[in-house]
Amino acid sequence: MTARPARPPRRIAFVGPTLAAAERPEGSFTYLPPVRHGDLFALDLRPGDQVLVIDGVYQHFAPIRHKEILAVLALGVRVAGTASLGALRAAELAGFGMRGLGQVYTAARCGELVADADVGVLHAADGDGGRRLTVATVAVRHAVAELAAAGRLSAAEGAQIRQVADSLHFTERSEQALLHHAGPARPAMRRLLDHLAAHGDVKTQDALSALRLLEAEFAAESAEESAGQSARDSGWGVAADASAAAVWGSSYGAEWAFERRPVRGGSVVGSRHALACLQLFEPDFPERHRAYARRMAADSVGLPGGVGSGALLGAAGFAPATRPDARLARPTAATAHWSAEDRLLARTFRLRPGRLVYADLPPEALAGTGLAELEQWCLRLAAPAGQPPVPPVSWHALLRRLWGVRRPHEYRLAALERGFRDEAEAARLAAAFHPALVALLTERAAA
Repeated sequence: MTARPARPPRRIAFVGPTLAAAERPEGSFTYLPPVRHGDLFALDLRPGDQVLVIDGVYQHFAPIRHKEILAVLALGVRVAGTASLGALRAAELAGFGMRGLGQVYTAARCGELVADADVGVLHAADGDGGRRLTVATVAVRHAVAELAAAGRLSAAEGAQIRQVADSLHFTERSEQALLHHAGPARPAMRRLLDHLAAHGDVKTQDALSALRLLEAEFAAESAEESAGQSARDSGWGVAADASAAAVWGSSYGAEWAFERRPVRGGSVVGSRHALACLQLFEPDFPERHRAYARRMAADSVGLPGGVGSGALLGAAGFAPATRPDARLARPTAATAHWSAEDRLLARTFRLRPGRLVYADLPPEALAGTGLAELEQWCLRLAAPAGQPPVPPVSWHALLRRLWGVRRPHEYRLAALERGFRDEAEAARLAAAFHPALVALLTERAAA
């Protein structure tokens, strides 16, 4: 694959209810909605890019996972967290290079905050401005401390307020609910809410401070680079990349990254989706997959690329002289001219530690197809938005016809020799495409 063209470093901030759109300072950051699982992979981040995580989802959607943050740290991306879920993740990953900023981060780092719900709020949808509908526990606790230090809240009142806030689920902790449940402490609760309205809560304060600090650091670094000076150490954890790279890797992390990584910069087509397009619809993909499996297997056991499949299987622990009638070595129409060893190798190949078959788009799979051409092909075949889901059983029937197999065992072998883990994975990935267009491809293949 060709090298990606260079581009200026990007600066991304994931922010939602912690900082309203009108409060977000103008500058070099691009603001995106609260982060969720897969968002970092989908950005196609590169060394030198900078990410600030402020807000993130964690209940109705999969939250940003630690492995995903470690993966981009290992690439050389600068990642910081503050104010909300970002502060919690930074506290958990400080030893691996994620930078933490602000008072909420400090509280999480020293163990005062331990749960996502401590910073969680119910908020409106992004299209409605993402405004906060409830008050975070950490905001209540910090405001209690500020009022007590100013002599405006007694210890007993502070304890009552905290008890009321802790008794409510974060989705129910509205200002009205806090006042309703305050009982005798209602005047003190009113003072606390007025304080938050006048001064902003600690999460908002942290978010603004982090954005201003990072903008100032960015301006200073840019000035130093323009003057030909070396950039100063600004606390990003220079040695973090090596430690992150040593621990982040897993087959699940690699799969997440592959699924969300664009096929090329700025594309809406993911790399995994593009590979599935080739696996499912290219008539000669079994040949491409065999070439890929032979190369990767030879690399993994340190044998030369031209060595025979029998030697590769032996090095991988398979018994020599594989029986041609073994179930996994039986021929299909696409592999009748292969040796039994080639069929077994292609159908059982896995990347270490043994779960994934592919974690990128290798040259063998592309076979000279340009990424732009593949992208357009995927877009033309994509299922239209809002299309009702097609039952897996229908996809299985369609793929059997497309691949020219009849018996269930032949269908399983056809899926394996195309690089799928099983026929269920093939049907799951096929669901992203338009069934009517796939049926048309099937008719053409039959003709």
